[in-house]
Amino acid sequence: MPELDHVEGRGLVKMFGTTRALGPIDVRFERGTVTAVEGANGSGKTTLLKILMGQEQPDHGTIKMYQDLKIVYFEQTRQTLKPELSVIQNLCPYGDYVEVQGQFVYARSYLERFLFRRDQMDLPVGQLSGGEQARLRIAQMMLQQAHLLVLDEPTNDLDVETLDVLQESLDQFHGAI
Repeated sequence: MPELDHVEGRGLVKMFGTTRALGPIDVRFERGTVTAVEGANGSGKTTLLKILMGQEQPDHGTIKMYQDLKIVYFEQTRQTLKPELSVIQNLCPYGDYVEVQGQFVYARSYLERFLFRRDQMDLPVGQLSGGEQARLRIAQMMLQQAHLLVLDEPTNDLDVETLDVLQESLDQFHGAI
């Protein structure tokens, strides 16, 4: 996987009608950097993240990023999970193994690292608590090769044990967060 050079936003502004939702703001993310965006509800944090991922365009300013940048997004609504499918099917829809940092690992063993009991792995995701769904989303996210992890309120609904799992997963990530 190519090295992340950087992601940079200069003079970013986003308007919703006549209301300025964001900016102007300058940001830069490089390999190995960990950056937190803090602010009140409605202050434009998610809008900034969406602009940096190319999901929204700024009204003013420029974005410069590595051409083949791979971004993994932890969305606060966890909409990428399929509630009608089981935990194991959401993680590994085809087969019994997942690839973790170049090695194949039994998917159920991998899920145990994220505090899932064997009896939970066949439950539909829609029956899981918010914290359990967040844990599953973290497990999915860490399987994807990425240069940049974008986490939108990842600690919502997490208990102390799951916060430890999240911290451990982020410590093993080699890109920008």
